[in-house]
Amino acid sequence: MKPLVACTLSWRALSTLLPSNRKLMLRRLLHNRPKRLSEMFQKASDIPKEGETTSVSHKLFLANGIYYPSSLGVFTLMPQGLRALQKLIKIIDEEMEAIGAEKIQMPSLVPQRLWEKTGRWEAMGSELFRLQDRHQRGYCLGPTHEEIVTELVASQLNFHHRLPIKLYQITKKFRDEPLPHHGFLRSREFEMKDLYTFHATEEDARTTYEEVLQAYENVLNRLQLDFVKAEADTGLIGGSQSHEFHLKCPGIGEDTVYTCNSCGYSGNKEVLEVDIKCPSCNSQDLESFNAIEVGHAFLLGQKYSKPLEAMYRTENQKSRVLEMGCYGLGVSRILQASVEVLSDGKHIRWPRMIAPYQIVIIPQKKGASEARFKEITENLYQALQSVPSLQGEIVIDDRLSITIGRRVVDAKLQGFPYAIVIGNKAVEREDGLEVIDIYADCKSSTDLTVSKSVQCPGKSNDVRFIWRNVLSMSMTWNGHHRWTKVTIGHNHQAPEP
Repeated sequence: MKPLVACTLSWRALSTLLPSNRKLMLRRLLHNRPKRLSEMFQKASDIPKEGETTSVSHKLFLANGIYYPSSLGVFTLMPQGLRALQKLIKIIDEEMEAIGAEKIQMPSLVPQRLWEKTGRWEAMGSELFRLQDRHQRGYCLGPTHEEIVTELVASQLNFHHRLPIKLYQITKKFRDEPLPHHGFLRSREFEMKDLYTFHATEEDARTTYEEVLQAYENVLNRLQLDFVKAEADTGLIGGSQSHEFHLKCPGIGEDTVYTCNSCGYSGNKEVLEVDIKCPSCNSQDLESFNAIEVGHAFLLGQKYSKPLEAMYRTENQKSRVLEMGCYGLGVSRILQASVEVLSDGKHIRWPRMIAPYQIVIIPQKKGASEARFKEITENLYQALQSVPSLQGEIVIDDRLSITIGRRVVDAKLQGFPYAIVIGNKAVEREDGLEVIDIYADCKSSTDLTVSKSVQCPGKSNDVRFIWRNVLSMSMTWNGHHRWTKVTIGHNHQAPEP
C-alpha cells in the first residue's frame, strides 16, 4: 500500500493550478475549514442545587452544554452531545450489520388497535403516552415496537428459505415516567436501538439470541466499559428467556444484580429475590451490587406473532407461526451512563471512541507573533486532518483572550481526550509542542516536534489508542514555519481499543 501524501498549499500556490483543478482544490480547502470552539454553539444550564438528588453525569452534562432541559424528563441534545451520540450509533450500526440485521424506521405514533390485540394497551397502565386524533381513534407514543414490526412482517408472504428476518431501528421512545431524574438515565423521551427477529423454529431463535448477546458484548467492549450480563425476568415484554446488560454503579444504580463467586453466574433481583441462591450451582456465596441497565434481550416465542398472525410457509406449503426475539439497547442511556461510571466526579470522561472530538489544539493567547501562531495552528490542524482516522476529530480552541491554562481546564471539563499546546516554544524552535493526555490527569510530553508528538506512546494503553492512529506520520518544516508535506505510512487505520 502506497503512503498517502497531503500537501499544505497557500492561496498563491492554488492560483497556479489549472481552472478545473483549482475548483477541486478550493472545494477541498473549504471542506477542511478548521473547526473552532469560538464559533460553536454551547448552552450551559443551571446545575441542580445542593441537596437535590441527581447524578454526577447529569450535573456535568448540564454544566458543559451536552444537553439542555426542555421540560421535565425531556432534553435538547446540543452539538457536542449529538456528535457523541452519532458516534455511538455508528458503533451499534456496525455490530448490527455484522449479524445481518437490516435498519428500518418505524412510526412513533402507534395505533391502539394493535396494542389491544396483544393485551398490552391495558397492561402498560399509566406509562403510555395516550392520545386521540380528530376521529377519536386511539394512539400511543411508542415505548417499544413489537406490535408495529410484527404487523409489518405479517403483511407479507414469508417463505422458510428467507428466514430469519432481522429488523432494527434507532429512534425516539416515550415513557410517562412518574418521576424523571438523572437526565437520560430516567427520562420521558429517549433514544433506543430495538431489534426484532423472526424465525421458523425456537432453535433458530435461540441461535440468533446468542448472536445478539455477543453483538451487545462487542459494543460495550469497544467502548471499554466494565459490564455484567445477567439473567433477567421477562416482565411486561414477555417471553421464555431474558438477559440484561448492566454497568456497575454503586452510587445511583437502580437495579440490583447478584454475581455468584463460585461459578460466575449473574442474575438480577427479580430472578433471585425469592431464594437467594445461585440457580446454576446452588451456592449461596453471592455478591450484590447496584447497576444501571443499558441493554435487554428477550426470547419471545409466539407472544406477539400468534395474535397478530405473523406466519411463514414451510417446505410443504403449510402455514406456521413465526418465533420471535426482541432486543433493546438504551442508546442515550449508554451515552450518559458511560460518563457516570468513567468520570472522576469533576470532569466528563467519555469512552474515547465516542468523545465529540479526539484532539483539541490550544494555541498561545493574543500577543506578539500572533500571525505565526495562527499559521502554525492551522497547518497542524490540516496535518492531523490528513490522517484518515482523525478526519473531523480535531478542534481548535481559538478563544485567544483566555490563558492556555484556563483552556486546558476547559478541555478537561468537556472531556476532550487529548490536547496539543502551541506555546512560545513552537515559534522559537521545531521541538516546541506539548501533547497532553487529558484522561491521564494531564500527563504531558513536552519539547516535541510534530512527528514525535504524534508518536507519543505515553505509559498506558489508553494513550497509545489515539497516537497509534498517526504512528507513521512525518513532516518537513521550512523556514517560514509551515509544514509543507505530511506522509502517512501503513499504520493509519484506527486500532480496536
